[in-house]
Amino acid sequence: MLVAGRFADVFGARLVPIFLVFFGAVAWLPGLARSVPALVLFLAIVGIGTGLLDIGINAHAARLEALHGIRIMDGLHAAFSGGVLVGGIGSGLLRRVGAHPAWILAVVALLTALTALANLGPYPPLAPPQRRARLARPLLIVGLVLALAFLVENGLEAWSALFLERTLDSSPAISGLGPGLFAGAMVTGRVLAQKVEWPSVAGRMLVAGLAAAAGLALAATAHQAAVALAGFVVAGGGLALSAPTLFGLAGRVGGEGGRGAALSTVAILGYLGFVAGPALIGAVSGASSLRGGLLFLCAVAVILAACAPILRRVVREIGS
Repeated sequence: MLVAGRFADVFGARLVPIFLVFFGAVAWLPGLARSVPALVLFLAIVGIGTGLLDIGINAHAARLEALHGIRIMDGLHAAFSGGVLVGGIGSGLLRRVGAHPAWILAVVALLTALTALANLGPYPPLAPPQRRARLARPLLIVGLVLALAFLVENGLEAWSALFLERTLDSSPAISGLGPGLFAGAMVTGRVLAQKVEWPSVAGRMLVAGLAAAAGLALAATAHQAAVALAGFVVAGGGLALSAPTLFGLAGRVGGEGGRGAALSTVAILGYLGFVAGPALIGAVSGASSLRGGLLFLCAVAVILAACAPILRRVVREIGS
């Protein structure tokens, strides 16, 4: 991500088709693994491709928003959540009818590489790259807030099914609805956010944090699977606002010529929370229970909502 941000400021959207082809060239590798070390290596290579694409696409979207005065970040991230949903369900169904993982990954890799054809230009003009993203302190704040949001998001994705199955004694079919409905709520929330004009960054993040906290509190205290699933849906609908809002703000902080570097800084900080989420909730759950783990995520969501005034000051600072 760090490298991709600097390259994005120099080459702009021209990198997007290159990154798509690279990802397509490596995405099928995990299906060829015959040992754990080989799988780890292949997943690391796929992770490089994911990081390049993440920054390249978001930097291009932020530049388009600034150039044309449009809003596309919510819709962009809605498509990402839709891919998670379709990928999870689709691969499961294909495995059920006998498709080998290597073939599934190969088809996805080919389709991804072919999308490069739709991203061959024309490309918007580029400003001279900045040596460093301006306003480092606001970028640090935005990145840490994104880390909180990703901590809650990935904690829910990783542990919701286990909570349903182990704490509420749900069947595997029901427990699988946890991450599935959560992802569906993320898609719905982002599609709606794309169509609705929100008043401010702070307002969006306040809604995101409060909705996530309310949904998690409902799920953590539930004694029936249906109630817990409703809580996951509420939490997903709220958290849907966080990533597109904060990535969009990072692009504004970076300014013309520095958006890629700014986005990479914020993304690196944010993904620290994404990586830490499952481990933290696992540690809390081990010391208490899975209900305690969800309540921990609820507390983090409350902190996320409390960051809204800080983000308001960031917006004022970059506007001054």
